[in-house]
Amino acid sequence: MIVMLIVRALEDIPNQGIMKGETFRLYIVDTHHHMGREKSHRNTPGGAYDFYQLLWFEMKRLVQRALSDDNLLFEPIETIAPSFPSMMFDSRKSWKRMNHGWLVDRTIVFPYSDDYSKRGDNGEPSFKISNDKIAGWTTRAPHSSRLIGFGRVDPTDAKSGPADIAVKELDRAILDLGLRGLKLHPLAQLFIDDLEDDITKRVLHRAAELQIPVIFDTRNMRTAIRIKKIIDIMREEEAYSSVMSGLNIILAHCGMSPGDPKLYDILKDPNFSADTSTLHDQDLPLLFEMASTRIKSSAKRWSESLLFGTDYSFLSVQAAELIIYTFSRNFPGTLADTQRILGGNALSLIQRPFRTTRKTKRSPRQLACTNDGGTSRAVVERALISLIRSKEWELSSMDTMLPPKQTWPQPLPENKGGFNGVYTNSILTTLQAKDMDYELHLWLRDNPGDILTLAALGTKGEDALTTTEYATHRIGECLIEELTKNTRHERDVSSLVDSIPKLFG
Repeated sequence: MIVMLIVRALEDIPNQGIMKGETFRLYIVDTHHHMGREKSHRNTPGGAYDFYQLLWFEMKRLVQRALSDDNLLFEPIETIAPSFPSMMFDSRKSWKRMNHGWLVDRTIVFPYSDDYSKRGDNGEPSFKISNDKIAGWTTRAPHSSRLIGFGRVDPTDAKSGPADIAVKELDRAILDLGLRGLKLHPLAQLFIDDLEDDITKRVLHRAAELQIPVIFDTRNMRTAIRIKKIIDIMREEEAYSSVMSGLNIILAHCGMSPGDPKLYDILKDPNFSADTSTLHDQDLPLLFEMASTRIKSSAKRWSESLLFGTDYSFLSVQAAELIIYTFSRNFPGTLADTQRILGGNALSLIQRPFRTTRKTKRSPRQLACTNDGGTSRAVVERALISLIRSKEWELSSMDTMLPPKQTWPQPLPENKGGFNGVYTNSILTTLQAKDMDYELHLWLRDNPGDILTLAALGTKGEDALTTTEYATHRIGECLIEELTKNTRHERDVSSLVDSIPKLFG
């Protein structure tokens, strides 16, 4: 099981079908987290996990105050460590000391405007070294089970170098390094005045072609409005319009303007959302009240427009206030809205399985055995950890399957299975061969009838898995046919483990 924050209902909530005392699992994704080094700010994966430990302590302090004020509908009571990633962290002494801070399941990390960025140095793009460092942390075990890397580019590199320098670095970051989104900072990189120019349009156009989300740092509504304007212009221009529907824009910090009605006009657009990093104190009732009343759109529910973020290390435990607020009587949404904001929306924007230019075409193969109520799964997870620890394979990512967009369910209580929209029993790991140009998806999932399957899939071709949306209509017919045809049913889990090498043949 993947780590979850466990919350308990403090009273009956009839309009949500919730009874007092029922407990629920919530999946949390930090959408805004810096790594690297910028002057006095330094952060590494270990620093992130330490921070989440502090965040949990702060949450518990805030919970006691809210309980005394009778202001909570749900009480956070514990976090449960994951099985698969936690066992992997415990498998090496140097990793084991970082097996904590499990309040947050996944973290989207990107470079600071950091000390490694040097515009025009040797004709290289500004964030080349920075992107390498992010990839080094996020695409290798054990951190690849917890971190999702986004790259950075500076469009104004084109002023002192080739016109396509930033676009080429974006391609390298996504296609070669395996980063999965883009962070742009118009203020730090001084291209606010270039937002409507071709140098920015080229980067956004390529991001749309790659179908990756783009986080725009927005320190005020003027910048947010200009970003919306340039996207609208590109939608109308023939050179860009054909791919712009695939571009999702995240306005960082909600433009630092949660009280401005123009923010919510922008967020009605199905391709725009905003992260909550930096917001705390009186920002929170303002944000949620205005979002719930002003984002009226047939394309999405209001809560689909907001993503939880911490802005660590520029801010610290202030993010605990937002998490607690979503459990309060004042929060205008349901527990499903809370789950979307705290994690579901971010995962839905990533959506595509990890793959790079090493992607490989091969026929799917699958092993199956009885799950024995979940005990077989733990055995297979340990076998995969041994495989990952070998000198032959690198764990590039560990993704969970998700429901299709706009179908996020109301979380179920633990006594009814605890499902919250994240298919924690359906995990897609990406392995890369260390000594050759080869990439593989391993798909471990529980199936009806207490059947466990482990499939080895190529990462390109019509029989590859192209989305993390766990719906039959989104899984290609060719893939389903090949899995059905190439499934080997083992008598028990020991036989399945012994047959794992055959998946790679």
